[in-house]
Formats: sequence, C-alpha cells, structure tokens
Amino acid sequence: MSKVQERFAPEAAGTVSPDGPATVTVITTDEALLDALSGILERDRYRLEPRRRPEPLTRFLADRRCDAVLLDLRWLPVSTRIEIGRELREWRRRPTVPLIGICDGRLSYEGRTTALGDGFWDVIELPGQSAELAAKLGTWIWLKKDVDGIQSGMLLDIKTGHYTALGIKRRLRELVALARRMDAPLSCIVFGADSVSEDRSLPADTLLDLELKFSLALHHGTRNSDVVGHLEVLKFMVLAPNTPPMGGMQLAERFTALSLSKRVDGEYPITLSAGVAGMEPRNGQMQACPELLLAAASRALNAARASGAARVAAAWGAT
Repeated sequence: MSKVQERFAPEAAGTVSPDGPATVTVITTDEALLDALSGILERDRYRLEPRRRPEPLTRFLADRRCDAVLLDLRWLPVSTRIEIGRELREWRRRPTVPLIGICDGRLSYEGRTTALGDGFWDVIELPGQSAELAAKLGTWIWLKKDVDGIQSGMLLDIKTGHYTALGIKRRLRELVALARRMDAPLSCIVFGADSVSEDRSLPADTLLDLELKFSLALHHGTRNSDVVGHLEVLKFMVLAPNTPPMGGMQLAERFTALSLSKRVDGEYPITLSAGVAGMEPRNGQMQACPELLLAAASRALNAARASGAARVAAAWGAT
C-alpha cells in the first residue's frame, strides 16, 4: 500500500452518511496531485478515494456511494482518452455523478472541448484554477444529490435505501448491455424468504424487522460495484458486474449462510434462500435478455426453496 493509499484508506473504508463528507474518487497515479487536492478541498467537506486506473470509468460513475469523480488527464495516453470518450458516449445515460477532468497547460483547447462533448462536466487546469475547483465542486455535488433525490421517489425504496423493483430492472438492462459491450460476465442473484409452516404465521412487524436487517447486511456485505434491489416483501436482487456465475454462487452462499447463522442465534425468525443466473463471455450467452436473466434466477430461487432452508440453486445455461 502506498503512503497516499495508507493516508486515505482509514477514512475511505466506511460508508458516508448523508450529512457527512462527500466522497470524491480521484483517478491518478500522481501522489503530488493527491497532496494538492487534499490542500484545496476541505477535509471536513470532502473525502478523497484514490484510484490508479480509469477503466472501466462507468463503474465509478455508477457507484451509488460516489459523489464526484476527478480524472487526471495529464498523463493519459491519447489512445486511453479516446477509449474513455467512446465509453462515455456509448453509455446509455448521461452520468449524474459529476465527472471533472484535471489538466495542465499542455492540454489543447480542442482536447478540452472534446472532453466536454464526451460527457465531462468540466475540465479544470491545476494549479491555475484551484480556487475555481473548490468553488464549483460543492455546487456540482449539490446538483447531483438534488437529481438523486428527484429520482429516488421512483427508483429507490425509502425503507431500505436500495433500488425499487422498477429501478433494479432498469439497472439490469443497463448492466446487461454493458456486459455485452465489454465482453464481461454478470451475475444475477435473487434472495427470498423460506416458507414457514402453515400453523405458524409471523407478525407483520417481525417480517419488517427481518427485511431491514437483511437489507442492511446486503448494504454492508456487497461490493461498491454491486447493485442491490428490493423486489417485494423479503425478496431482494443483487447484480454483480464482472462476476461469473460461480462467483455469484459464492456471494449467494455467503448471505444464505448468514441467514442460517442468524436464525440459529434467534436474530432472524426464518432463513433466506437464493437463486443464481448469469452471463459469461464467449459461451453463447452474451445475447441474454435481461427479463430472461431475472426469470431464470427466480426459477432457481424456487428450486432452492423446494430443496430446503438457506439453500442456493443455479440456472446454468438457462438464460
């Protein structure tokens, strides 16, 4: 771990509260730039998360915990800049996460306007425009959060903070399309509560408490790149980009085992099972339909439930 990563890692490890510092991903290999930014941006308002590679950029822009991305354009080869521009133009939606390019005097006017046309919110020259960056960044993040708030009524579940059924299905379509373009794997995991005996019903408040506990477990136990959706009562979906089905099985088993452990300890009233479906490159599945992928994972969930409690089943080749 570099000294810059060590300096930022303790703060970057946790989840930021809505009223806490904004999380700013800085993509650069230049430690001097990180030092400069930590001086420009107030530490009580911004938390910097350094990353060394810009690919795939859309992963950072889709990260629900990221409030802005600063990309160092100074040392990137022209070919990498062209690839980033192509990636942004092909992305199906313009990013709501502010994307700001950092440059110096060597970047031409044409290069700056090209970046703006590709989808960058702005291109800032440092150190000359340091004060401008400090002044604008707060406004950009405020706009991003305002848009998130407008969208949350339809796409986010207020109780859990995860995507609604509508929101997660939209993200599924986007991630399937991205997986095809990048020739990358994608796993779809559907979690659902196991059945209880007919003579034993659970109170509504008990089910709600379990739903919130499992939702919190998914929030803290999944990667930043994973996408979590709340489909219906005690039914969740996790989309895991760049994860083959075997990796999806491991993810599912981790949470079903957690539910079994919590059930034994008396924290959960019932267990949860999971169904897994996925796409893999170069195996004829890259044309998978998003709706069929979800249907396959749901069928696998039903098979898991039928085989016992806290089980995992996979729909191999079912998409």
